[in-house]
Amino acid sequence: GVDFRKGCYVGQEVTARMKHKTELRKGLVTVAVEGEAPIGAEILSEGRPAGTLFTQAHGKGIAFLRFDRAGGEMRAGEARIRML
Repeated sequence: GVDFRKGCYVGQEVTARMKHKTELRKGLVTVAVEGEAPIGAEILSEGRPAGTLFTQAHGKGIAFLRFDRAGGEMRAGEARIRML
């Protein structure tokens, strides 16, 4: 087994790199869209860039989001965005 909190050991750099490369940081997410937002609009979460709105129709859409910033108060232009 590997303990990621342990001190230095042989192969530590390779092991740490593999651990962090296997974590998804971004992805496509189904979202609810309240209001009008243009396709390609930047999504902001608490004022920080969180992703891009790809499509929307009938109050739902698909967005490409950074998972670490998704959530909280998200907006694309004047529209409110929330993950489904």
